[in-house]
Amino acid sequence: MRNHLPLILILTAFATGGCGSDDTANPSEPGSDAGPESGIDAAPDALDDVSDESTADASPDAAPVTSISFTQRSVTTVVEAGGDHLAFPDVTRLSDGRILLAYRRGSDHVDASGKIMKVFADADATTWSAEEVLYDAPGIDDRDPSVTTLADGTVVVNYFQYETLAAGVTVHDNFVGWSMDDGATFSDFEQVGSCPMNVQDPQLVNDLWVDDQGDPFDVYASSSSVLAYEGELLMPVYGGRPLNLSNLAGHPRSRLSLFKTSALGSAWTESLVEPQLAEDTWLMEPALLALPDGKLIMHVRTADGASPGSAGNLLQTTSSDGGAGWSDYEDLGFVGHAPELLRLDNGVLLSAFREINDAFTKEWVSMMYSLDDGATWSDRIRVRDCGASECGYPGLLELDGDALLIVYYAPGGQSVDAAVYGFSVANQ
Repeated sequence: MRNHLPLILILTAFATGGCGSDDTANPSEPGSDAGPESGIDAAPDALDDVSDESTADASPDAAPVTSISFTQRSVTTVVEAGGDHLAFPDVTRLSDGRILLAYRRGSDHVDASGKIMKVFADADATTWSAEEVLYDAPGIDDRDPSVTTLADGTVVVNYFQYETLAAGVTVHDNFVGWSMDDGATFSDFEQVGSCPMNVQDPQLVNDLWVDDQGDPFDVYASSSSVLAYEGELLMPVYGGRPLNLSNLAGHPRSRLSLFKTSALGSAWTESLVEPQLAEDTWLMEPALLALPDGKLIMHVRTADGASPGSAGNLLQTTSSDGGAGWSDYEDLGFVGHAPELLRLDNGVLLSAFREINDAFTKEWVSMMYSLDDGATWSDRIRVRDCGASECGYPGLLELDGDALLIVYYAPGGQSVDAAVYGFSVANQ
């Protein structure tokens, strides 16, 4: 087994981290590469009355869904690694109807060659373009891209940069960029958090990393897209003090935050998510969804015990006051990493994730659904059996014709694959 779990511990140094496709097909000229120097100077307007694709309402006249069933229609290999490692895919619908897929390509699971890639597809995800570089900060590992489209057509990408310094401390923080031309070009990517990516002379003092002024600092990461909510963008984030690998048992556990901004290009502010809850648990990889009534629901990867690489069940928490307060965590009963949440137009909620058995010897790309806004969840539906190899980090997108697109990285990072499921519902 390629044991990726210790890599997670290294990767997020505060407490974490079928059918072949035609790669040469080019649906409607998807655009050119964009690097740090090829940005868009202007930011979109303020976010008043702006939503994104994850908050679509069911028809007000539709009866509640009482059952739903899924049938796999196809699995397509979108892009192959060719000796590299591919991971962390996400998808969004563009304003022109096409689909944008973003993911990471690197020489290995963790290395400084990591860069953010993009591929475009037609509206029903049958034809995929050749891959292009979306963003690459030279000499640093660009990881875990997430992508969403706002109601005004702005495409927002968030990811985190990751670097291990000579002193042995790993620094990482989230960055965000946007496109106003359906993903053809992107703005310069701006840092969201306050991690000193070029911290000078870091040292361990009382088992915590400090900078050259003797001040401790935090590091941050994200694995899910930003959410437009009541005139703001919310970015669910996990973070804390950089790991001291020589004393994990005594290290402060990672916590969750919401970073908020009223307009892209403006400052982000941080709001902690009830840090006193589950205080002995490592909290990581939060995914956030807004329901039509304003309720927020969050799914969270966890780890119990001394190490962030240990097993821990997927948790759920909810907020009824816009994220000011959160409920006690509900244990969903299984190990799940990098959850992704989606609300279908018919009102059914979906959660997709990397599922791992308790012994950490088997894993799957899996999903489950809720017919009652997250009060209860179905049994898991296994999309891909990955055996003993690392895989997953799925992204979700509803397609026309009662269909669902699930993108994920295949076992060992050998490809990014796309599965299309049809679904049928019954209404009371």
